[in-house]
Amino acid sequence: MGEIENLKPKSKLNTVKRSESEQELRGGSNGRAGGILIIFLLALLGFSAGFSVFIVVLSLLVILFLHELGHYLVAKKAGMKVTEFFIGFGPKLWSFRRGETEYGVKAIPAGAYVRVIGMNNLDPVPEEDEERTYRRARLRDRLLLASAGSLMHFVIAIVLLYFLLIGSGIQIDESKWNVRDVLPNGPAEQIGIQEGDEIIAIAGSEITTWDDLVSVISSSPGEEATFEIIRDGQRLFLSGVVGYNPDSIEEKGFLGIRRSSLGTIREGPLAAVPESLTQFGTLTKETLVGLGDFFSPSGLKSFFSDVVQTDEETSQGSETSINSGGQQEGRVVSVVGATRIGAELTNSGWTGLFVFLITINVFIGFFNLIPLLPLDGGHIAVALYEGIRGVRKERYHADVSKLLPLTYAVVFLLITVGLAAVYLDLRDPIAL
Repeated sequence: MGEIENLKPKSKLNTVKRSESEQELRGGSNGRAGGILIIFLLALLGFSAGFSVFIVVLSLLVILFLHELGHYLVAKKAGMKVTEFFIGFGPKLWSFRRGETEYGVKAIPAGAYVRVIGMNNLDPVPEEDEERTYRRARLRDRLLLASAGSLMHFVIAIVLLYFLLIGSGIQIDESKWNVRDVLPNGPAEQIGIQEGDEIIAIAGSEITTWDDLVSVISSSPGEEATFEIIRDGQRLFLSGVVGYNPDSIEEKGFLGIRRSSLGTIREGPLAAVPESLTQFGTLTKETLVGLGDFFSPSGLKSFFSDVVQTDEETSQGSETSINSGGQQEGRVVSVVGATRIGAELTNSGWTGLFVFLITINVFIGFFNLIPLLPLDGGHIAVALYEGIRGVRKERYHADVSKLLPLTYAVVFLLITVGLAAVYLDLRDPIAL
């Protein structure tokens, strides 16, 4: 009797194992089909959009993966239960299961996510798993988990800055610049502008920065103007007609030059370490100022004013670059615009791609730290609030349901800004 009873659990266990093996076999078949579909879609993207767009999209997907990998590694280290790790949203294309976690790719490449159980009091969890939830973890583990994605972005940016410094170097975009390139047969060449010239005035308007030049040229299509330049230490006056931007549906001025910075920072392997941190600090300051300006009432008002402007108003009010496309410096861009800018930079070589990825990583890292749900910064804010309320008292758990109205408002704002940015990028694309 005892031997038979001992055999019964083993028989059930074998049945379960066979069932799991059959599921894995079926999943493997579906996984191969999904994998083939992913490869096909990537190949189609490469052939249809070009190699530079393919590289940028692939780089962005890697960034999303590494962001979520940061969350995943911290969660696993802290003993939290991770049930899903997916790239993309929507219908599942391909997945496999290892232990308690399902890994895979979904059809809409608009992000990525790691599913950690029990993120707040609204997340139901089986009683046996409660001790492995995020909400039960120590404060330091919760803070580290919520910030891990942004920390990963910062590490990526610093590493790329390091390799850029020991490689081609970082060009300094100083306010004092000169002409680096002149477009063949373009307006600048016909006027007589040459490489190395310093443009100090146009039609009597003083030019001290590149933005000054952009403003004057973009508002003067087809107009004759006198250019005051410095060439080899001598002051010269050239006259000619400002052209029309061939890549814009609106009438915007076009000159056909590219600017040149006056210096390049290049360091050895050891000196590049502190310089990487210095450059990261500079980018941090610029990013925080930019985010603050954009999400201020005046910044949001200006952004949505641009959205509702007519084509004629846009032509009169927006700035463009003076080379081969329109550019509104400081404007928030969507994924569409970012991909286009990244592709243009990538066309200039790996240095351009690195510059793009560094900028994107710093921006995403700090954007995610905005202390509002559903962003990572919102989880950090809630964890800190719980920690303060629980000092020298019983463990405190915040009621996240009270934050739902604010969270819905934030989601609505982000979706609205995102769609508006896509519209602007399609209507008046930014180019470098």
